[in-house]
Amino acid sequence: MLDVVEKTKKTEYAPGPVGGPFAWKSADLQKDERWIHRLSDEDIAELEAAVAVSRARGLDIIDIAKDDFPLSGLTEKIQLMRQDILANFGFAYLRGLPVRKYDRETLTRIYWGLSLHVGDPVAQNRNGHLLGHVIDIGTPVDDVNKRLTQTSTELQFHSDACDVVGLVCINTAMEGGQSALVSAASVHDEMLRRRPELCHALYDPLTVDRRGEIPAGKHPWMRIPVFSWHKNSLVGYAPLKNYVESATRFEDAPKTTEEQWEAFRLFLDLCNDPEFSLHIPFEPGDFQFVHNHVVFHSRTSFKDWPDSPERKRHLMRIWLSLPDGMELSEAIAERWINIERGTKRGGVNIPNRKNLTIALEPETPAFD
Repeated sequence: MLDVVEKTKKTEYAPGPVGGPFAWKSADLQKDERWIHRLSDEDIAELEAAVAVSRARGLDIIDIAKDDFPLSGLTEKIQLMRQDILANFGFAYLRGLPVRKYDRETLTRIYWGLSLHVGDPVAQNRNGHLLGHVIDIGTPVDDVNKRLTQTSTELQFHSDACDVVGLVCINTAMEGGQSALVSAASVHDEMLRRRPELCHALYDPLTVDRRGEIPAGKHPWMRIPVFSWHKNSLVGYAPLKNYVESATRFEDAPKTTEEQWEAFRLFLDLCNDPEFSLHIPFEPGDFQFVHNHVVFHSRTSFKDWPDSPERKRHLMRIWLSLPDGMELSEAIAERWINIERGTKRGGVNIPNRKNLTIALEPETPAFD
């Protein structure tokens, strides 16, 4: 029996502008680069030594635990990054890994081991990938049962089904593919200032296409708000615009109202406004960890280098659960299923998900 009940509890709105450290604008971070952390030669040597430890213990990458990847010298820097994620900016940026120095297995081992010191990996797609790839493999943009991350098209501001999404850059595109971040609180507060009724319209759930990743007992669409006010905190969730649009194909799904469409257009306009969006040119060896509940991310469309498959724009991605993460509103459970703080939560939880694995290379044509 499908879960079709939508709670009728009275909507609770933020009592006013949210403000706080997460409510930054692009100029704030352009003039103060405390959010960029850089790997020293000593840090890189420690990462390589931790790789050697994990290999000496005979561990496959997926079997490495945090204690199997010792980073005592990097502890302070990682703690500062987690503070940036949880309290300062809603994201952390680490720069300077010489990615072209390593074969794919070594680079993957470094990324996995470092990420374990940030959070706990969870499945990011129906293929059970704990670590996967963002690369154009030629997936048709109009395939409503696939995600858009394996295309070269623009990805409007959105959030993923995890506490933190991590990316590491291997290659950049010939043109485009620029990453951007935006503060959910800043956009919320500007909407509240300009059009409070439209801000409040996004506290009501939108109908979003699940793109074929359907948890047990659920519809192929979900109902989830952009903004929730929960325990005196703003919890954000930004669905991809394409997924809100493609949800209209389901005749049994509640329709997104005209007021909500107007509100969503204003929301995206503000997200894309240079006053609010921070554009960060990825460089090979850059790590980005984004707190999905308070910061949304996007990328521009891109063109890859012709006749050079080894130079294709390529990021590796990991989804992380934070045991000390935010308390989440019940609305998020429509996507996440489990939202309990202190547990491994989020990720793709569907009956036909494949066994957990790490993909060293992009998979075609089934990669998702």
